[in-house]
Amino acid sequence: MTQEFDVMPGNKAVAHGVRLARVEVVPVFPITPQTTIIEYISDFVADGKLDAEYIHSEGEHSCMAMAVGASMTGARTFTATCSQGLAYMHEVVAQATNYRTPLVMAIANRTLGWYWSLGPDYSDIMPEMNLGWLVNFVETNQECLDMTLMNYKIAEDYRVLLPTMMSLDGFYLSYSQERVYLPEIEMVDDWLPPYKAPYPVDPTVSKAWPSAMIPPALHTTYRKLHEDVMNDAKKVIAEVDKSYGEVFGRSYGGMVEKYRCEDADSLIVTMGSMTTAARRAVDKLRSEGEKIGLLKLRFMRPFPNEEIIELAEQVESIGVVDRVMMHGTGGGMAFQDIKGVLYNTEIKVPVQNFVTGLGGEDIPIDDLYVMGKKILKNKGRKLINEVEFVAHEFQAAAPPVEYEGDSCMHPGSDGCAGCGASIIARTLLDTLGENTVVINPPNCSGVNYGGVVKVPWVLGNFAAGAAYMTGVYRALRKKGKADKVYVTSYAGDGGTVDIGLQSISGAAERGESIIWLCYDNEAYMNTGIQRSGSTPLFSATSTTPVGSEWKGKPQRRKNMLMIMAAHRIPYIATASLSYLPDFKRKIKKAAEVTRAGEGLAYLHVHQPCTTGWYFDPAKTVEIGRLAVQSGAWPIMEIDHGVPKINVKPRELKPVKEYLAPQRRFRHVTDEQLEIIQGYINNDWDSYLRLEKDGKLPWY
Repeated sequence: MTQEFDVMPGNKAVAHGVRLARVEVVPVFPITPQTTIIEYISDFVADGKLDAEYIHSEGEHSCMAMAVGASMTGARTFTATCSQGLAYMHEVVAQATNYRTPLVMAIANRTLGWYWSLGPDYSDIMPEMNLGWLVNFVETNQECLDMTLMNYKIAEDYRVLLPTMMSLDGFYLSYSQERVYLPEIEMVDDWLPPYKAPYPVDPTVSKAWPSAMIPPALHTTYRKLHEDVMNDAKKVIAEVDKSYGEVFGRSYGGMVEKYRCEDADSLIVTMGSMTTAARRAVDKLRSEGEKIGLLKLRFMRPFPNEEIIELAEQVESIGVVDRVMMHGTGGGMAFQDIKGVLYNTEIKVPVQNFVTGLGGEDIPIDDLYVMGKKILKNKGRKLINEVEFVAHEFQAAAPPVEYEGDSCMHPGSDGCAGCGASIIARTLLDTLGENTVVINPPNCSGVNYGGVVKVPWVLGNFAAGAAYMTGVYRALRKKGKADKVYVTSYAGDGGTVDIGLQSISGAAERGESIIWLCYDNEAYMNTGIQRSGSTPLFSATSTTPVGSEWKGKPQRRKNMLMIMAAHRIPYIATASLSYLPDFKRKIKKAAEVTRAGEGLAYLHVHQPCTTGWYFDPAKTVEIGRLAVQSGAWPIMEIDHGVPKINVKPRELKPVKEYLAPQRRFRHVTDEQLEIIQGYINNDWDSYLRLEKDGKLPWY
């Protein structure tokens, strides 16, 4: 059987699996290293290669809720996330099993918490392991594609009807290029028919649907039934793997994959991408005459109890390699699960745990070879130290060099050429002074300028920046220092306009005397130019690409000026890095308001992004000035309810002059340009009327 192939990263292989499965609903939210999965899918949708509802969510919690809702209604549904995003989903992830939603979610593993590592380990997926989802791990990019298809076939089987997580190691698979064979979509259609939900939340189709609540007395009974379903899923997994092999020529062994286990007297157990290196280590040990085999755990939930017991009866020692530490238990999760399976059997084989690769550290063949040697030595021994951490020395980077000067920031940054955020951050901190605490949700400036500030700087969680700030402010107030220390942010538009809006709104409503500064580069630039709620109409981003079906972002941006004005806070202002005297005055006003304990001050600063907007890096300030002069970015303030336009051109420049240097708008037609110009003119007139009317009536 001939199949077309291409060389691609694992994330693209997943996206092709979604396309071939003809998924109907795809809720998305960006997070590294998962993000390019949803970018590839957006390209398919934009070009008409996938007919799906593609939903831009404001955060992962909502993203999973959208996925559950779509799946309950009978649509084949996909989403993807990892790390902090998966943790933020947790509440809704737990609900997905109750509603028997056979959605599929790809997890491009990345460390959860723990010093904000971008590297992969399984600390993100392990906390979700016991919520009732099917959970499988893939080794290669080919397996990424194949398992995406197989997971739908398994999950949608009426004997299963459970949500499924597919774990692929972030960076090692998500971005690495491998040859991947692509089945013909007609063959996939024959093998994977459309999903037909037995009891959809659709009154035109069904008069029954999954119950939202049951009496407490039934919880134990239903959990037992759920466990029966998980056990039955093992048969379905084996059937689907066999069927896929017969049709497409590739199968993986079902629950586990065995390598050189036929005559093995020792066993190394792995999962995910480390398995490839483990195979080479086993080959090397075999060449030396050692009888060691490899067991790849393909599914962790349900757990392959039978396969583990069968092999354990054959061997004299087992070693388990875990890319996670379950703190307080004395080992990794696979290790604990395997020991648990064997405990009440007559099998007394020694089981050793190797914890390694945490935070994304590589697990090389040489390390796995040494682990194999230790496993072989354990035959017939009673282990004293069951768990060994396999770590390597690390050379820390030198701290920033001190220099003479009054600035609150060290010189230099990792920012892109032409990045205006450094101007904004430096101006903010130098105006507020050294008695300042900065709380940032994840953003470009956190990455590029967090390490070079001289004042206390904390990287908070994406959805909770203003909540972190509230905690700091209240502690300072309790200690009598609220009038001596400023608490501020310099957050991006994603952490402000979308996922962070709830905590900002809460802080505003409570009257927390903090300064929230949003530097707005009009997309999720930190994760690769994805659309945000602040992205302008018709702008092309990596998740609103221009294709035969899509022509950039179809919605207008949120009006944060009026959203914050609805909270009746004392001071709200927009600003631009191209008008620094105005910006500095507004920072001082925000400081004055918060120091007086009047409540939250909100600053929204325009920050042209050369990387995401595609313009000459030398023109950052010029582009910012054109935004103001054209009315695309009005500079104004609302001081205790009184609106005032601070920069008022005699005549607005045509918006075309502002858009023309930016490649993100190069597709815009004359008709679209006219629509943009009309909205700008209407908004400008409305701000003039507000200024003329005086104080806003709801203050």
